[in-house]
Amino acid sequence: MDCEECNRLERTVLESMIAADKAETALRCYLLTHQWAAGVSDLTEYDALRAVQRVTVDERHTAYLNFVKHRREH
Repeated sequence: MDCEECNRLERTVLESMIAADKAETALRCYLLTHQWAAGVSDLTEYDALRAVQRVTVDERHTAYLNFVKHRREH
């Protein structure tokens, strides 16, 4: 039976996976719609989307490692 901390960490992993997927999808949509031309404001939008994508991927990575580390301690 999982402890409360395991349940919390598992939820965090799942939530971070969803957030990372949403950020990746937003970036992918931007790239598909701006394949041929991008102005200065478009590049600013790209930078912002890329920054969010990096942060969410890092959060997913950290959440997963915390979950695995905790499970090993059982």
